[in-house]
Amino acid sequence: MERQTFIVLHILAIVTIIGSMLTGFRISLVSQDWLAAISVLLPQGAIHTWHLGFAVGLTLLVIAYTGYSLRAPFRSYPSIYHKIINYLGYISICLIVLSGWAVWANFHSHYARSIHQVAMWLMVSYFVLHAWIYILQKGRGVFGAILPKRLKLMHGAITLCLVILGLFIHTFTVNTSHQLEVQTMADTVFIEIDGKATEAQWQSAPTYTVTTIGGANFDNGSTEVSIKALANQYETYFLISWQDKSKSTNHLPLLKTDNGWQVQENGFYRFDERTFYEDKFAVMLSDGCEIAGDNTYHSGSKPIKNKPKNWHGKGYHASLDGKVRDLWHWKAVRTNDMYLADDNFIGPPSEHLKGKRRYSAGYQADGKESGAYVMNWQWYSNQGVSPKRLPMDPQSHQAVLPWFGSKPYQHQQDTYPIGTLLPSVLYRSNRFEGDRADVRARGEWHDGRWTLELVRKHNTRSKYDIPLQTGTCMWVSAFDHAQIAHTRHIKAIKLRYAL
Repeated sequence: MERQTFIVLHILAIVTIIGSMLTGFRISLVSQDWLAAISVLLPQGAIHTWHLGFAVGLTLLVIAYTGYSLRAPFRSYPSIYHKIINYLGYISICLIVLSGWAVWANFHSHYARSIHQVAMWLMVSYFVLHAWIYILQKGRGVFGAILPKRLKLMHGAITLCLVILGLFIHTFTVNTSHQLEVQTMADTVFIEIDGKATEAQWQSAPTYTVTTIGGANFDNGSTEVSIKALANQYETYFLISWQDKSKSTNHLPLLKTDNGWQVQENGFYRFDERTFYEDKFAVMLSDGCEIAGDNTYHSGSKPIKNKPKNWHGKGYHASLDGKVRDLWHWKAVRTNDMYLADDNFIGPPSEHLKGKRRYSAGYQADGKESGAYVMNWQWYSNQGVSPKRLPMDPQSHQAVLPWFGSKPYQHQQDTYPIGTLLPSVLYRSNRFEGDRADVRARGEWHDGRWTLELVRKHNTRSKYDIPLQTGTCMWVSAFDHAQIAHTRHIKAIKLRYAL
């Protein structure tokens, strides 16, 4: 390999690796708060797509460099120091590429993610140790050493070929998906939505297992999710199970203190509670299959132009293409006893209402005719709250306070002793009615595992719902007593019906 060809590949590698690092740091910041100090330096928006693009580019450069080196190695005579540092760079790049594709392919994702992060820090070390010594040795002359002096047509052709091939591979990889076979059953078969899954049809249904990563409170931030699906002529049933060592139903309880009632929280003020929160599970559906939830996740503190910053710096869910994605949100406290999942959707960014602290961008609830849960306080403040209602029976210990089993709060009747806990969730009725109640669901926790059954009509005719049919793509996320810090996976799971 001649020197000018080596320099061209070297420049392309520098650009690609720096791009991978910046987008990778932004993705890591979602689950690693200690990186918040450098958030202002990182790009925002649809970062996963860019990160995959840099991954494709780096992979092609590794292949091109290896091919050239085997055919005609570039001759240089570095010092022992540079030889050692160069080997560190080679090892780091190989680990980054292999572990990154393993995460993408869902191949031992929880281990691959850890290796990927370690390799990234090795690459940061290599950059510093490799570049710094050259800068000390050559000063401003370093640019003369790393920039090409005589470009040939061949160098432009190499670059163009790598870019065109990279764009082709990126288009393919960004839309690839796993597959879930939906088993057909007779219309006469009755499946009880009770979270127990005792019916024989579940035993014979094929299982797809995906490792989800990057969540709070799970071991190593990951949990393995198994999914089964059944369908008759009218409805699709899902059986979803995931590992969770504890059943968490302690949802933002109100604690009586010397200074009045306080919401027990550890992050709720910035809408990122990770201690006093219920377990949850989310299923997203789309007719598109791009990575990052069909390109609906936008990372950063202000990733959407002309929209407000978020409090936690993690990003927003919104569809900037104007299409709607369906989102089922099962909640262990707020919806489980309704035998429902909260039927939501991800749409275009909503208008920001002045005076409302939390802006949720495209994450919104379907419409409802009646029924709801509300929080059991008048106005939230991290300094203290006034409850809306008190239980009829002061000795009752419930996760949810029913409207008709409670009475309006009056200060003169507040004789509860210091240390008393009240539920934060107040049921106005025992279930939703209307579009928001399209998904029936029930979860049961046993022996460190949640089992969740869900069912919905194939086509609800709602403008906020996605039809369940062959080609529909889904993503799943588990929450371990966390408000937004959920697990995730990259590639979509595409449904395939035999009907």
